Amino acid sequence: MTQEIITITVEAGQMTARRKPRKIAQRRPVPVWAIVKYAALTIAGIMLFREGAARALAYRGYFAVGGEVFALFLPVFYYCLSRTVRDLITDIKNGFKPEYEED
Repeated sequence: MTQEIITITVEAGQMTARRKPRKIAQRRPVPVWAIVKYAALTIAGIMLFREGAARALAYRGYFAVGGEVFALFLPVFYYCLSRTVRDLITDIKNGFKPEYEED
């Protein structure tokens, strides 16, 4: 039994496989005021949580984490609410028309 060895060579006129260059998305710089705003909201949430936990401890007589933990989500609540209001205002200005064309 014999084996045949086949070699494939790239001759003139044939292109080698190339990768397409990818465009790298440039990140926009985050405004300093946004960092300060969310840092302040985080600190306010921590302070509210601590005050709520202290009052709950005095009321209950033992330490447990209850609804006061939601004060820690203050930055998330602020972002969701502000984004919803911003979108609502945009919709009112555009007459509640969709931003895309339907086929």
